[in-house]
Amino acid sequence: MKLLDRWNSSDINLRFFLLGIFLFGINNGILGTTFNNYLNDIFRLSATERGFLEFPRELPGFMLLAVTGLLAAYSIRTWAVMVGVISAAGVFGLGFISPNIYLMTFWMMTWSMADHLFMPVESVMGLHLAADGKQGKRLGQISGARNLAMIFGAGTVWVFGKFYTGVIYPGLFAFAAVASIGAAFAFSKVKVEKDKANGKKRFVIKKEYSLFYILNILFGARKQIFLTFAPWVFVTVFGTKPEMMAVLILISSIAGVVFRQAFGALTDIVGERRMFMADSIILLGVCAGFALSKNLYLLYFLFIMDNLMFATRIARTTYINRLAHSKSDIPATISTGITMDHVVSMTIPAFGGMLWLKFGYEAVFIAASVVAVFGFITAFFVDKKEKIQL
Repeated sequence: MKLLDRWNSSDINLRFFLLGIFLFGINNGILGTTFNNYLNDIFRLSATERGFLEFPRELPGFMLLAVTGLLAAYSIRTWAVMVGVISAAGVFGLGFISPNIYLMTFWMMTWSMADHLFMPVESVMGLHLAADGKQGKRLGQISGARNLAMIFGAGTVWVFGKFYTGVIYPGLFAFAAVASIGAAFAFSKVKVEKDKANGKKRFVIKKEYSLFYILNILFGARKQIFLTFAPWVFVTVFGTKPEMMAVLILISSIAGVVFRQAFGALTDIVGERRMFMADSIILLGVCAGFALSKNLYLLYFLFIMDNLMFATRIARTTYINRLAHSKSDIPATISTGITMDHVVSMTIPAFGGMLWLKFGYEAVFIAASVVAVFGFITAFFVDKKEKIQL
């Protein structure tokens, strides 16, 4: 009852944004759960081919700096609406207009562009809707809402996998497309003060933000290794089915509803430095598990842990919010960081696929442990200054 009262008394713009987050999260839950199985079942890709496919999938992230530069004169709300519409088109194309791998790649890139554009939207809108000093808490709440939606999306996949005997992907992707259109409508109702996405700043690259850029590059490496190869290990080495992948995403999302809110609130209290250090230590343990253990249930647990630690994006956002010289720097700087992240994201999977082919999948995760060590060292250089008042 208290939760309902809090919802009814909250800002109407926050409610519409959270509704949009929820609907877009359903889309993410469905695609995140099924995409590797979809590629394996429909296109029969090898590990090397799967690695190389990450180049076009992550290319929109690399292009984000240019795309957000072109959109700089438009409001952050317009960005959000575009995310919903573009994602719906991409997901529908994957389900119904992908007779060959070339068309599939086009629709995959369309969906991926929406997914990557949403990263600065979520961060910037979250900062707009947060009270001063509570940015981490607000971003954690938004991230928790997205996780709640992913529970619904993963649950939908589990139901389809259990009770539908035909090819499940067209129906699931159609459902995801409808959810994205709903998200676009909800986002169109959100109004925020100074609703210009970048304050008309198209590109921001400053020496003072270099550590933020390095953190994004390291995150791009660790993220892509696990997004690409951890599910691929489950699907191709251990024969994990779509419904079991749905269970893993479901558990990650349920845990994430609480974990990400706690992560955001804790970031406000202890600072970004300690959160980055904790992330690196946990990543090192996850890498060791995948490289050394054949216990499938342990690997499932480590996969869930790694998914939870993607919450460090909250700490990176609060860090640049504290570091930025002006609020108008923030959206463009976040986009620059994401672009740098994706320079790594596009190349790591191809090298990982070749490493897998030559030495086995364990070598991929040994290489990932090096990223964890560099991440820990980098965290030491994050300052502990008080937040700069903008």
